[in-house]
Amino acid sequence: MAPPLPPGLMDDLIGEILLRLPPSDPACLVRASLVSKRWRSLVLDRAFLRQYRVFHRTAPVLGFFHDQQCGYADDIFVHRFVATTTMQAPPSLPQPAASAGPSGSAAKGKQYSCRTLDCRHGRVLFHTVTVLWPSSTLTVWDPVTGDHKSFPPPSDIDPYYEFTGAVLCASAAASDGGGGGHLECSGGGPFLVVIAGVDHGEDYDEDGVAWARVYSSETAAWGEATTLDVESFVDPAQPSLLVEGAVYFMVEFGRRILKYDCPAPPHHGHGDPDIIFAAARDGELGAATVEGYKLYLWTWDAGVGEWARGRAIELDIMIPISMGDPSTEFDLAGFAQGAGLIFISANDDHHNIFTVELKSGQITKTGKTRHYGKMFPLINFYTPDLLGTS
Repeated sequence: MAPPLPPGLMDDLIGEILLRLPPSDPACLVRASLVSKRWRSLVLDRAFLRQYRVFHRTAPVLGFFHDQQCGYADDIFVHRFVATTTMQAPPSLPQPAASAGPSGSAAKGKQYSCRTLDCRHGRVLFHTVTVLWPSSTLTVWDPVTGDHKSFPPPSDIDPYYEFTGAVLCASAAASDGGGGGHLECSGGGPFLVVIAGVDHGEDYDEDGVAWARVYSSETAAWGEATTLDVESFVDPAQPSLLVEGAVYFMVEFGRRILKYDCPAPPHHGHGDPDIIFAAARDGELGAATVEGYKLYLWTWDAGVGEWARGRAIELDIMIPISMGDPSTEFDLAGFAQGAGLIFISANDDHHNIFTVELKSGQITKTGKTRHYGKMFPLINFYTPDLLGTS
């Protein structure tokens, strides 16, 4: 009989096996940590976890957040999370205390409206507005660890003002700005929050002034506003995009973009264009549109100041359209920056959600939905150290 392997060599072999457990199935690594004390020690070792992240490089899409409109009020929203992996439901986000008016009365049902503004680098940004007594709060939350930080918007912004926003790792803003290469973002590091809006006069037909402000968690303070005269308005429901340290916001229902004062990709259909940001392969500003049963990919050419159309992905060929229902329409719902995935919802009887991998063109059914609206994918490693396993 061959002699047993030295303990150190055995640990190395087990580590090599555990290293290859897929991050897209987080339960595998969690279950491995429960096999024995020896395995748990290996899985919780910081050197192993760092190597695990480096080995797999790109964090998986764990699920997505969306806003659900409450049935009794058009302007009351609550956030929901839909898992697309074996990730368990994240811990509950602490909600603000019930609001009360000057008379001390309290509203029945929900006391606040909470909308999702962004999800990036493992953090989610929420904007919460109380119902009866005007106040608003921004919250940056790590759904995996439960860590969160709440702070008010700038004092000169009306509590009921609708603005859009983005949250990003401070180191990402200072470097390449990519969505998936920041392996140490989870863990309470510094972050930035960028909010933007457009102010109009009493007559909404007048030109507006676009503004943007940045909050730093390191200074716990807002910077001065940067302004620009525009003829547009901001859509707070549209996800933002981070490219080369710059944040881009959709304005005027996707017809224009706030950062470069440029037109959106050409739209040949009727009504508002169905458009969403999608970073190009070389880290350039990109976008995607759906027209009929085709998904078009675009890249902004700053040199000539116009959009160049790239690939077209046939959706009717690769997706069983409601098993032959010709009335099916596809809507762009979200983009997982760093993972290169576009979320598409089908408004058929099945309410299916699909992901399109931009690199390969592969389309995968992810789940079902009813009126999710825009989706904000959560991209992160879900490992036992982040769960407080000991």
